[in-house]
Amino acid sequence: MEILIYLLVFITTLYLFLLGYLVIFKKNQTVYERLNNIKGMSPVIDEDEDEMKQPFAERVIKPAYQKITHAISNAAPAEIKKKYENLIISSGSGPSVTFGGILAIQIMLGLFLGTVFFLLLRSAGNSGVVLAFFTGLIGFIFPYVSLNSKSIARMEGIQKSLPDMLDLLYVSVEAGLAFDMAMKKAAEKMNGSLSEEIIRAMEDISKGKEREVSLRGMVERTKVDDLAQFVSAVIQAEQLGSNIANVLRVQSTSMRQVRRQRAQEKAAKIPVKMLFPMILFILPTLFVVVLGPAVISIIETLSKTK
Repeated sequence: MEILIYLLVFITTLYLFLLGYLVIFKKNQTVYERLNNIKGMSPVIDEDEDEMKQPFAERVIKPAYQKITHAISNAAPAEIKKKYENLIISSGSGPSVTFGGILAIQIMLGLFLGTVFFLLLRSAGNSGVVLAFFTGLIGFIFPYVSLNSKSIARMEGIQKSLPDMLDLLYVSVEAGLAFDMAMKKAAEKMNGSLSEEIIRAMEDISKGKEREVSLRGMVERTKVDDLAQFVSAVIQAEQLGSNIANVLRVQSTSMRQVRRQRAQEKAAKIPVKMLFPMILFILPTLFVVVLGPAVISIIETLSKTK
C-alpha cells in the first residue's frame, strides 16, 4: 500500500513539474521554433566553406590562368593586340576567346612541344636543340594559323553567300516587305555566318540601336569588302531617300558579276597550280612507265653482247 502511495505521489509531482515547465517555457519554445523555421528558409552561407566545395580547377587553376593571360595581354604591344582582336572578331569566335588566352596557348604549346621533342631526341642520343626549337616555333605559330584560317574561311563564306542573300532581299522588297522585315526573312531562309550577322544586326535595331550603326557594326565584325559596299549603298540610299528596291537590284547584279569574275580567275589559276604537282609526281611516273621497258631491254642487250 505504501508503494502505491509513493508511486501516485511521484506521478503527481512529475505531472505538476511538466505542467509548470510547459506554462513557463512555452513562449521560449515558440520563439525557438520560429527561429529554426527562418533559418531553414534562408540558410546562412559560409563563403569559405562554399568556396572549398568548388573543384580544384575552379579554385586554383582558372584564377591562375586568368592572371597569366591578363599579364601577357598587358605586356604585349598595342599593334599586335589590335591585330589579334580583329582576327578573333572576324573569325566569329565567342567572347571566351581573348587575345591573352590565344597568346597564352601559343606560349604553352610552343614550350610543351619544344620540351617534349628535345627530351625525345636527348633520350635517343642526339642533342636536337635546333630541331626542338623549330618544333616549339611550329607549336607557337599553330594557334595563330588556325585562327587565321578560320577567319579566312568565314570571310569567304560570307562573300560567297552575299549575292544569293541580295537576290532574296530584292525579291522580298519587290513583294512589298519593308527592308528590315526583308532582311529578317532572308536571314531565316539561309544558313551560315552571314545569316547570323544579319540576325544579330536586326536584334540590335529592335533593341533601339540606329540602323546605320547596326549595319556598320556588322561590317566591322565580318571585315568583308563586298558587305561593306552593300551596307554603304543602303545607308546612302536611306539618307538620300532613294528607292531601296533599285539599290538592291543594282547591288545584286553587281555582286553576281563579281562572283562570276572570281570564279573565272580561280579557273585561270588552275593550270599554273597543277604544273608543280605534275612535274614532281606525274611526269616521273610516266617516264618510268614509258622508258622503263626500253631501259631494261637496252641493259639486257648490252649484257648479252658482252
